[in-house]
Amino acid sequence: MCNFPLCRVWFVILLILGSSRFAAKAQDTSTQEERAQWAVTTHQLEVTPLDDAASERGDVALQRITDVHDFHVALCQGYFEEFRGLHYTYQHAILRQYMLAAAAFQVEHADRARDYFATNLFAVESVLKTYGAITAAKPDAKSKVLDGMEKRQNEGKLDDDVRKQCH
Repeated sequence: MCNFPLCRVWFVILLILGSSRFAAKAQDTSTQEERAQWAVTTHQLEVTPLDDAASERGDVALQRITDVHDFHVALCQGYFEEFRGLHYTYQHAILRQYMLAAAAFQVEHADRARDYFATNLFAVESVLKTYGAITAAKPDAKSKVLDGMEKRQNEGKLDDDVRKQCH
C-alpha cells in the first residue's frame, strides 16, 4: 500500500514526465496550417529577403521543417552544395530560400510532392526571385554564380540545368 503523501509525489512526477513526453511528441509533427505558413513565409522572402522580421520567420520555419518527422524534402545535392558553398554576403538567405522553397512546393503542390525535378526547379526559381529582390535593394550585392543562373533562366535553359544538376 502506498503512503498518501508519497503516492501524491509519484503521481505528480509521473504526470510531469508524461506531459513532457506528450509535448515532445506533439512537436514532432506539423499541422496543415503550419505548413501553409511555411509557404507564405517563403513567398514573402522572395519579395523582401532583407527584411529582418521576414528573415527571422524564415529561420524559424526552416528550423521547424528540419525538426518535424512527418515532412521530408528531397533537395538536389548539387544545388544544396553550390548554395551552401557560395561566397556571397547573402549566402544564408540564398541557401535558406532554396530549402524553404522546396518545402513550399511540396506544400502547395501536394499531388506533385514526389516530383524531384519540379521541386528543385521551383526552389531554384525561388532563389533567383530572392536574388533579384536583393540586387534591386542593393545593386552592388552581385554574385557571378547567381548572375549566371539568371542568364540561363533568361535564355530558357534553367530547366535543362536543373535536370543535369539533379539527375
